[in-house]
Amino acid sequence: MPEVRKVNVYLLPCLVPKGALTGGIAIVIDVLRATTTIIHAMAAGCCEVRPCAEIDEAQALAGQMRAGRVILGGERDGRPLPGFDAGNSPSEYTPKRCKGTTLVLTTSNGTRALIGAAEAERTLVAGFVNYSAVCEQLRHDVRPIHIVCAGTEGEVALEDTLLAGALVDYLTESMEVKLNDSARLAWDCFENHGRVLDGALEVSKGGAKLRGLGYDEDIRAAARVDQFALVPELRRDPLRVEVGAVGIVKSYWPK
Repeated sequence: MPEVRKVNVYLLPCLVPKGALTGGIAIVIDVLRATTTIIHAMAAGCCEVRPCAEIDEAQALAGQMRAGRVILGGERDGRPLPGFDAGNSPSEYTPKRCKGTTLVLTTSNGTRALIGAAEAERTLVAGFVNYSAVCEQLRHDVRPIHIVCAGTEGEVALEDTLLAGALVDYLTESMEVKLNDSARLAWDCFENHGRVLDGALEVSKGGAKLRGLGYDEDIRAAARVDQFALVPELRRDPLRVEVGAVGIVKSYWPK
């Protein structure tokens, strides 16, 4: 009999019990927009991303680095931060801007979720844009799986739940799994809304906020399934995100 894989979804970082991620593989999701932006930045040539929880922490870290080799990026309440080089829009992170640089990034939800998932033995960064590449990594990793959704302003986010559900959908088709209740809820959400992805992201609280700020293209960018074949992975000492794996065997997105 094949070994049963534990698959836990946490719809908010605060719902992760202390020590629960230890020894497992964590997948961090902030579809709108931090994890999508990190994937874009790494695909565009950033050598690493240094996630920061606070604005002053990000400013201090970027200030220690050589000018011209660092991008200071971030947002609060969806808006770019004064004095920063870039905000949190995937389109800002072009090859011309990113090649050979370090991105120091602080966001309202995603970077904090990523830092909180550092206790896992392995931590991956996921978006719809690298869905199949993440599935490929989970297919080969035998550790318990913990999917951590960043949420929006302390509330469960539809877009993060949808991606969590899409990953659960793949896992249930590929191996024997034991799901927690949140994994089942996310799976049900994906079954009902995953076929109208662009529309679901637009009507979500995060999507509505971005539309109100004029960032409609960020929503469309986040919904482009399998745009990239790379998986950013969190490293330690210092805490940073680097490209952990590149390549997919096939698309695992449901037809």
